[in-house]
Amino acid sequence: MMRGAGLPLESRSVTMHNPMGAGALFLAAACVAMPAAAQTSAADRPADAAAIRAHIESIFQAFVDKDRAKLEATHGAEWRGFTPWSGRVIRGRDGYMNEATFPPGLPKHQGMVGYRIGEFDIVFYGDTAVVSFQAEVDRMEGTEKSTQKLTFVDVYHKDPGGWIQVASNTSLHPEALSQIMSQRRMLDPDERAALLKAREAVWRAWFAGDQATLSKLLPPELITIEPGSTTFGTLQSNLDGSRGFATGGGKLTRLVFPSTEIQAYGNTAIIYTSYEMDLTTGGQSRSERGMATEVFVFKDGQWLNTGWQLAPSTR
Repeated sequence: MMRGAGLPLESRSVTMHNPMGAGALFLAAACVAMPAAAQTSAADRPADAAAIRAHIESIFQAFVDKDRAKLEATHGAEWRGFTPWSGRVIRGRDGYMNEATFPPGLPKHQGMVGYRIGEFDIVFYGDTAVVSFQAEVDRMEGTEKSTQKLTFVDVYHKDPGGWIQVASNTSLHPEALSQIMSQRRMLDPDERAALLKAREAVWRAWFAGDQATLSKLLPPELITIEPGSTTFGTLQSNLDGSRGFATGGGKLTRLVFPSTEIQAYGNTAIIYTSYEMDLTTGGQSRSERGMATEVFVFKDGQWLNTGWQLAPSTR
C-alpha cells in the first residue's frame, strides 16, 4: 500500500499544544499517512485483471467438467453469496458446495455444458476486486438443452496464494426472467393439489354466498363471462350474484369436475374443465353441466381466481 503525504515531524511537534490533545492529533496524522486503498481500473492493473478473468473462467469450466475439487480450491473458506433461487445468504465454502454447485456424481453431459462470458468489468480497491459481468450458460437436463443468461457480481481478495473468490451474487438476467415467465411449466403435485382446492373453494363459496371466502380468493380486477350476459362480470357483480343466490334459498347439492387440464406459465395457471352440478332454487332442483375456463395467479402464498368463462351444455 502506498503511504500518504503525512505531516512533517516538525509540524507534529508544534501541534502538541493543540487543545484537542496529542492523542487525537496523532490519530489524525495516522489517517493521513495511511489512506484507504484508492480505486483503480483493470487498465491500471492488467496482470491482476487477467488473473481474475482466468480464475472466473476456471470456475465455469469446473462446472462444465463437473470438477468439484476445482470449485473447492477456487472459493474462500468464509465465502458468502446468493444464487438466483437461494433466497438467503449461503455461508462458507461448504455451503457453496452444497447449495450453489451440482450434486456429486452428476454426469459431465448434464447440468452446465458450455458458457460464454459477455460484458466484463473489474474495479480494484487495493487487494480487493469487485467484478461485474454477464454470461450465457448452456444446460442439459436429460435430452433437453437450454440456454440461460445470468448476471454476476463477484468479490475477489488477493492473499499470498493469489486471487480467490470470497463472495458472489448470481442473478437471472432480465431476458432470462422474461423467458421463464413465458415458458410452460409442469406443476408439482403439491402445487396442483393447492390449485384444485382453491378452484373448488371458489365454486362452493359462490353458491354458499360466502362473501369472506370469495373476497379472499377473488382479486379486485376479476373479470368473468357468464352465459347469456352481454357484459363482463366484475368482483362486485359476482359478490352481489352470490349473495342473491344464497339469500334467495338457493343451494348447491352436488359438484364434480369429471375432467381437468391445466396449463401453467410462471405464476399463472389456466384450468380447462368440465363440470356437473345439482342446484336447488325455489324448491325446485335442476342439474347443470358444461365446460369452463378459469385463470389463477399465485400471489402471496395462495392461488387467486382472476377470471373465468362458463359454457353450459345445451344437451
